[in-house]
Amino acid sequence: IRASMSTAAGDLPAASTRSERRKERKKQRRRRARREAAAAARAAAEALAADPEEGRRLRELEEAEAAASDRARRAFEDAERRWLEKAAERAAEEAAAAAAEEEARAAEASTRDKYNDDHRDETEDDGEWEYVEDGPAEIIWQGNEIIVKKKKIKIPKKTEDKPLSQEDKAHCPFYLKTAACRFGVRCSRVHFYPDKSCTLLMKNMYNGPGLVLEQDEGLEFTDEEIEQSYEEFYEDVHTEFLKFGELVNFKVCRNGSFHLRGNVYVHYKALDSALLAYNSMNGRYFAGKQITCEFVALTKWKSAICGEYMRSRFKTCSHGVACNFIHCFRNPGGDYEWADWDNPPPKYWSRKMAALFGPSDDAIFDKASDTPDFERLHSSDRKRLRSSDDRYISSRHGDGGAHKRHSSRVFSHSKQEQSNHIMKHGHTRHRREAS
Repeated sequence: IRASMSTAAGDLPAASTRSERRKERKKQRRRRARREAAAAARAAAEALAADPEEGRRLRELEEAEAAASDRARRAFEDAERRWLEKAAERAAEEAAAAAAEEEARAAEASTRDKYNDDHRDETEDDGEWEYVEDGPAEIIWQGNEIIVKKKKIKIPKKTEDKPLSQEDKAHCPFYLKTAACRFGVRCSRVHFYPDKSCTLLMKNMYNGPGLVLEQDEGLEFTDEEIEQSYEEFYEDVHTEFLKFGELVNFKVCRNGSFHLRGNVYVHYKALDSALLAYNSMNGRYFAGKQITCEFVALTKWKSAICGEYMRSRFKTCSHGVACNFIHCFRNPGGDYEWADWDNPPPKYWSRKMAALFGPSDDAIFDKASDTPDFERLHSSDRKRLRSSDDRYISSRHGDGGAHKRHSSRVFSHSKQEQSNHIMKHGHTRHRREAS
């Protein structure tokens, strides 16, 4: 016992107080406990490693974890592959749609260019000719439908060398052609202001790039910027005016003169559409400016637009900014270029307008390739009706006058008048048979 005590005392370092010796003994006990716990843990681990069942369980657990990780990886790869396939399909569909749209746009542009090229030479050759109606129109009844056939002939235009009358001399020639005069109210000639017309004029409405003045003729705007600015203006304003009816022409001036600078012309096919557009647009605001609409008697665009400017493909003319004829922007897609030469619209445009506003009367007129003799047809119908009236008078003396009154105006009746006449005759016949 004394030896062990001396050993323990030898292990302890020299301490000055009793409390310090007690702390040192507790520290030694904790150290021994940790060593014993570590030894027990090593023994347990060696026992588990030596146990075959535990090794098999650990191997199965590792294999299960590896299989789960492999399944997750395969699922992620499959999902990524499916997403890539769908993305490729969408890209292919979009590319096909874009190619089809581009092909359709190219075909439409080709058709339009071909039409313009075909009619440009024809227009230049036919500058001395015009088409007028030859005789009255033929009205054909087919069931509940009316077909009107018109025949037009080609005649030479009136020469410019013919001396003007006093009435022509009194009117301002530039105002008659362009509905704008550089002298304004100070002009010594007469300016005719119609109460209503199919053409509307909005003065100085366009104020974007592309308008040339003498002092800023070298203003740095590229052609692309000018074209983009006008396309935005065209999309906004043309779409708004197209809501009221079918248009014949839409032109925006790019002249430098103040009386033409930025003027917007809107020519409607129907007078009702022009009146509706005037009542709806007059007084509204666009780009911070109030719109003022005017009715103008401008329907012949070939005489209003500068011919030299059009032949130069919208570039310039010899008069420059002082030209008193219209220098217009080129509409996107070449819209209304046929109207600049007073030509009818092409078939694709007529189909487009028919889809928006329904078929027009021109489509009915174009059904006829030739017109029979209207007078002969009218006289034969008159004879036939007269003979039927004679037979009717011989059997029905009381109502013969009514048939004679209507037989002489059968071609001038409208559809509503025809139906009213049939209803009236039916009621008369019913009362007569009842009596």
